[in-house]
Amino acid sequence: MPVILRQEDEGIWLDREKFDSDLLQSLLVPYDSFMMRAYPVSTMVGSPKNDLPECIQEIANPSLC
Repeated sequence: MPVILRQEDEGIWLDREKFDSDLLQSLLVPYDSFMMRAYPVSTMVGSPKNDLPECIQEIANPSLC
């Protein structure tokens, strides 16, 4: 399952020099839904071969894709 981290916790999560399982476990909490935003993106997202910045760009008119 993906983990959504607060920006200030990213460094702790990615630090390979330090491993504190209790600290890392404490980061695994539900992310505040008010901090999230959903928006339509291109159907190119559906293919793993597409690893492009365009995959996360909001599209203005999803009915045209």
